[in-house]
Amino acid sequence: MRWQRRFLVAVLVAGSAGAAHAGDPGSSGALFLRVGFGARASAMGEAQTAVAEDASTIYWNPGAMAAVLGTNVTLAHNEYFESLRLEQAAVIHETDWGTIGFMFTGLYMDEMDRYEDVPSANPLGTFGAYDVSVAIAYARYIVPNLTAGISLKPVYERIDELSASGIAFDLGLYHVARIQGVKFAAVAGNIGPPMKFDEEEFALPQYLKLGGSYEREISALEGRILATFDAHFPNDGDPSGRVGGEYSYRRLLSLRAGYKALFLPSGSGEVNSSAQGATFGVGVRWHEVALDYAFLPSDELGDNHRFGLGFSF
Repeated sequence: MRWQRRFLVAVLVAGSAGAAHAGDPGSSGALFLRVGFGARASAMGEAQTAVAEDASTIYWNPGAMAAVLGTNVTLAHNEYFESLRLEQAAVIHETDWGTIGFMFTGLYMDEMDRYEDVPSANPLGTFGAYDVSVAIAYARYIVPNLTAGISLKPVYERIDELSASGIAFDLGLYHVARIQGVKFAAVAGNIGPPMKFDEEEFALPQYLKLGGSYEREISALEGRILATFDAHFPNDGDPSGRVGGEYSYRRLLSLRAGYKALFLPSGSGEVNSSAQGATFGVGVRWHEVALDYAFLPSDELGDNHRFGLGFSF
């Protein structure tokens, strides 16, 4: 039944890559680690390296966690094609000696019929597949306007009776510039040894990200504007750019948009359209509760809807 396993691997990889960045086929595995956390970030083109406002920061930049005040909980649910679903949850807590965080990520799909290696109309049963990762993180200020952080992530993937496990970590920096409203950040992510699935060894989807953000209150609009930009350098594809924007009316209603994967193609001169495009979303906030929605249109993989719920204490 190896052909079934390879097909399912392709489905899981496509589900991850369609929402993230499509690099050279087969050069990295565990691509679910590239699926962004949170509907707010997704609506802003996933340009979040230099943004520190909720618990999803543990995914985008563990170093920026130290800039999030108090305790924050963020939950996210993503609906993909072919019954693929992604669940994410994170909590971060500010202490006197730094900020600590925990994150869970799980990608799964409905069970599939099991067949022999030859075509048959009668299934022998069913089998499933899922990917899971947890992360623990720590961040603190190292100088007044500069924070640093690290997250450690055990990773586990399973398809039927086959499985792979590994470990990765992220390193992040977050800097508040002297210019009011300007922040800069950098992250090295998914650093770790290769994983092995069945007989095939594959690298983790490592990357380097550089980002910036600008935030300003505008009294004439009775709200705040936020503009973000990320440059993304993966280990298995071309560099990409991501931009995002948000208008927040009195911190109650937010309108968001972004564009991602403006990467430079090498060799063929073609750009993979499934890994780029516009993103949109809205958010509402009432006291300490935030509800977010993101819409990611795609002609090739189908439209993607993401939902998020956040609590601050």
